[in-house]
Amino acid sequence: MMDESGSVTEAANSSATGVEGRVASGTNSESAPAPSVLQQVRQKTQRKRRRGQPPGWTIWLSGQASRSRGMITHTLPIWLMEHRQQILTAAISFAVHIAVAFVMALWAMPPDTAELLFGLIVTRVDADTEEPLEIIEIEAILQPDSLQDLDTNSTMKELISELDDELRNDLSIDTQDRDFTLELEPTDAEIQVLYKQGEFGGRSEAGKRAALKKYGGTVDSEKAVVSGLKWLNSIQRKNGSWSFAKQGPGAVPGRFQKTEVGATSLALLCFLGAGHTHMKDGPYRETVLRGLEFIGESATVTQGTADLRGDSEGNAGMYVQGLATICLSEAHALEHNDRNLTKLTKMAVTFIERAQNPITGGWRYKPRDDTSDTSVVGWEVMALQSAKSGRIRVSSKSLRLARDFLRSAQVGDDGSQYAYVPGNGAKPSMTAVGLLCRMYLGWRNDNPALEKGVKYLAGRGPNPNDMYYSYYATQVLHHWGGDLWKKWNAELREDLVRSQVTDGPAAGSWRPAGPHSDVGGQLYQTTLSILTLEVYYRHLPIYQRLEQDPVDASVLQ
Repeated sequence: MMDESGSVTEAANSSATGVEGRVASGTNSESAPAPSVLQQVRQKTQRKRRRGQPPGWTIWLSGQASRSRGMITHTLPIWLMEHRQQILTAAISFAVHIAVAFVMALWAMPPDTAELLFGLIVTRVDADTEEPLEIIEIEAILQPDSLQDLDTNSTMKELISELDDELRNDLSIDTQDRDFTLELEPTDAEIQVLYKQGEFGGRSEAGKRAALKKYGGTVDSEKAVVSGLKWLNSIQRKNGSWSFAKQGPGAVPGRFQKTEVGATSLALLCFLGAGHTHMKDGPYRETVLRGLEFIGESATVTQGTADLRGDSEGNAGMYVQGLATICLSEAHALEHNDRNLTKLTKMAVTFIERAQNPITGGWRYKPRDDTSDTSVVGWEVMALQSAKSGRIRVSSKSLRLARDFLRSAQVGDDGSQYAYVPGNGAKPSMTAVGLLCRMYLGWRNDNPALEKGVKYLAGRGPNPNDMYYSYYATQVLHHWGGDLWKKWNAELREDLVRSQVTDGPAAGSWRPAGPHSDVGGQLYQTTLSILTLEVYYRHLPIYQRLEQDPVDASVLQ
């Protein structure tokens, strides 16, 4: 190896010397000198080294990664352990400062800004905001027989089936001109069916028949309901909604040009009150389905709440929220297997709870309004009660705050009469609203103030020209029962049957009369009239004395 290497070196040197001599002597002075053999060998060696070794930048990067890994696995943990006390103290101090700053900001925030902040959280979301509008659609899921869940034996189920068949023949919507027959008193089995199904037991076909007999309905009153539902069905719009302003030929329109969610909710409550649902086969299944879909599509969903106010006009916003929530709650109670409907109902209830004024305990025209009034409170309390009846969780705090408001709105110390806003004088309509809320919020029928208030309403009597008052007062007297109810019912029932339109394209409706009728027109008057005539079976009386019924009390618990 050494010899060969030496010979190569000598050859290279001699060659190099020869080349240098030629250059020095001027030979080929204008041409570029050729590389020497030594230079060629060095170039080849360098190329071989570059082919066999990685690039220098990768070696540098590997060294940096190794040093970083050492710092993370060894140096950093040691540093954290040595300074753990200082880090913990700094973190706690940061959290406390943030909390204090937040509390001070809330304390110093003007009321208008607080209202705007709440609006950003739980009210409508504009189309160009970050959170997209979520549409809750109602799916048509097949619902099993509503009596399957009842604890009844085969004999009772057979009896129920016979009762349903008989009622279907007598109260068929397509045979409103036939002669209906209602026995004077329901049988023991019919009462058992009525109460076995809970608060909404009167909306089944068998339950409706029993309730009509027991609580004062007649053939003519039920014919009026059937005719009214036909008229409402005829004026439903293609998108599933109803309108206060567009009510078909022969009807007096209302002043509200929008507020379709409110009009739709009032109309749907009439169908639901008669037991028609979006899942149960019947003549109005599609009608109810399309109406519920319209409400769902109109909802603004954000932060776990559903704002159902839609394009409400004037001060109608929270009225519409209450009405629509009652509508969804009743539909859910009748068809509790519809998951989308359940979800939307829960979010609508949450909106009402968050919209409550935490100081006054009431509601008014907009979420967390500075003031509250008994009228709006009535619709919101009824919405929460309907949700509870359908096994939707309702905040006990909201109910407690509502009781606080009613105490502030009562006139006098006993709570037998109520004002529109706290501090004003008593009004008959607000007394009816306040007493009904008191019933649902826990007042027993042995409460002296309740008895006094019921007698006050009974002494005034019903007023078909003020259906807002009559709608609420009828429910109060219905729950109270007894002779006061029988007298009230006989008078109002006959007035409503007699005043219904029976001829022309608006047959089945009622002409607008009295307060608020100019706003809602014929639709408003008709829906409240129908709901009043459905009182026999729409909700079972709160103070039903079980011991007086010819039924085992254990069945009714």
